[in-house]
Amino acid sequence: MEATTTTTRLNTSISTTPISPAINTNFSYEYLPAYTLALVGTSCSLSILGAVSIALTYFLLPEIRNFPRKLLLYLTFADLLNACGNLMGTIRYVLSKSGDKYGDNLRTSTYNINKSEVCIIQSCITTFSSLASFFWTVIIAVYIFTAVVYSSRVFKGAKAECFYHILSWGIPGTITITAVALKVLGEDHSMVTSSWCWIRSDLEPPVMTSIWMVLAGKGWEIMCYLTTMSLYCLLKLMLWKRRTVSFRSLNNEFREEDNNFMWVWFVLYLLRIWGTVRFVLSLTPVSTNSEDVGLTQLVLLNLQGIGDSSQAFWNFVIFCLCDKTVRKGITARCRNRSELTPLLSPVDGTQTTFA
Repeated sequence: MEATTTTTRLNTSISTTPISPAINTNFSYEYLPAYTLALVGTSCSLSILGAVSIALTYFLLPEIRNFPRKLLLYLTFADLLNACGNLMGTIRYVLSKSGDKYGDNLRTSTYNINKSEVCIIQSCITTFSSLASFFWTVIIAVYIFTAVVYSSRVFKGAKAECFYHILSWGIPGTITITAVALKVLGEDHSMVTSSWCWIRSDLEPPVMTSIWMVLAGKGWEIMCYLTTMSLYCLLKLMLWKRRTVSFRSLNNEFREEDNNFMWVWFVLYLLRIWGTVRFVLSLTPVSTNSEDVGLTQLVLLNLQGIGDSSQAFWNFVIFCLCDKTVRKGITARCRNRSELTPLLSPVDGTQTTFA
């Protein structure tokens, strides 16, 4: 019994195999626990459903369509791509490790795609979508701040929207293409990710791994944290000075429920901060001889796996479940559909048959 317990602990523990001396390689994992993979898979699935729901409500409910909601739709598309990429990475991880750790019939002859190629493709998707998500989040914050505080229309309109698209898709696309061309995307052994691939942990010189993690994600992520937090805190201060709590009282373009945008930055923090903490810890010479350090890392890894994959789901909670207009609109359409059902039957009571 003791031998079995020890083996399990080694299989799910932090690996000490040297990978890149530029970062703390003690935080890499040989095998991730099965419950970690289940949590990531569930979060990705919920995010995909949440993203689809946000898009459907936008197209089905004309009463909620305004410019901020359109920007949210673009953010949702980026988050949808990110969830799909993380789910793809998790499936790849399970299939690639099935013959070693998870051992049942998951490895099949149909899984003949080169694992590194799948890893690189998945890294492209998640790198591009994560960066795009950060840019759209900042753009939404900038737009709401200028529209509410200054009633400015400079950041609205076809030209502004075109600029937003160039910025939010163009810069992430350029960074991702450059990373692919320089062959820096690939397996990172879960050092600063969960069950998906990102920046290769064996780059030479070793410091390039840390540099590319900053350029392809963490630097932009921290910028997003600081920018959105500053703008929304300033916006809250302005609303307090003007003795109001509603965006609509200062700009008729907004709906009452658009105040929910004030929660976007806070949700982003709660979901993404765990990966940032792991990244910072990977740059520090922390020993993993202590069981407390190993347990802390495992907790952070699980929180990151859930948070990085579930942003679209929590946006669905904020902008659909917590939006009174959306709730009423969906309820009314469901009620109208049920009321129209009897009208679809033949008037004379006969049943229509088909030869």
